[in-house]
Amino acid sequence: MQSLAKFAMRSPLHAIGVSMLAASLPLFSWVSASIVALVLLSQGFRAGANVFLWTLIPLGIGFHYSSDPTSVFLVISVFLLALALRNRFSWEQVLVFAFFITLIGAFLYYSLAATVFYQLIDIYNQILAGTDGIPSLEDEDLERIMISGYSVMLYFFSIAVLSLARWCQSCLYNPSGFGSEFHSLRLPLYVSIAAALAVFFCIVFIDRLGVWIPFVGSPLFVAGLGLVHWTFEAAKISSFWLIGFYVGLLLFFQIFFPVLTGIAILDSFFDLRSRFKFSNKE
Repeated sequence: MQSLAKFAMRSPLHAIGVSMLAASLPLFSWVSASIVALVLLSQGFRAGANVFLWTLIPLGIGFHYSSDPTSVFLVISVFLLALALRNRFSWEQVLVFAFFITLIGAFLYYSLAATVFYQLIDIYNQILAGTDGIPSLEDEDLERIMISGYSVMLYFFSIAVLSLARWCQSCLYNPSGFGSEFHSLRLPLYVSIAAALAVFFCIVFIDRLGVWIPFVGSPLFVAGLGLVHWTFEAAKISSFWLIGFYVGLLLFFQIFFPVLTGIAILDSFFDLRSRFKFSNKE
């Protein structure tokens, strides 16, 4: 990705060409979003908006034929987040901003792609029809599950793609800049309290709101990841173990999620980085 970013940054035509080509390929819209964000972060709003508008052409054509606006929403979301980061928003503010952008995107998806939603519901019901021991769900419950799941997916993809663009910018122009930003990620106390209360509220009304727990806790989760990365860096732990951590995260997400969100809340209260010192010895 670093080589591709370097190629794209040679000129506006290179950036537009790479972004449009990626947008024309299935499952590669994230590359377009990262190029758009990279240009915006590095060269400003005008250059970034130029690449963004050209990228919308193949994405719009894809949306016309597939009726799935996910790729369009991803590029728009990352563009807005990169614009916020470019205008001196902190990463903590970007995480909160992303929460509201992706929530709006999820409900717009439900409005614009209702046919896709009901097709997924029909597929799920057909699978359940031939499965014993799994209770069926009402269409309303399935809609809530899919909207919340889409929100989580769009949130994490948007933050991941923005982080990729920031990392590429750091590699090209400011080595280790992104690392220091991500390692210092710590949510303000009022944000952590609000997120924790929202999670608690979802737990109290778990029958109807339980599916929203992963989404309302997602900013805390990302902040927890920042603290984990800082710990690995400060303790001089091999990146091999960090890869192992992410493998475990994928396999046991339901265990890691409450742990990392809880750690992020504690960090907001007690600033854990200032309380733990690691030796600089190898």
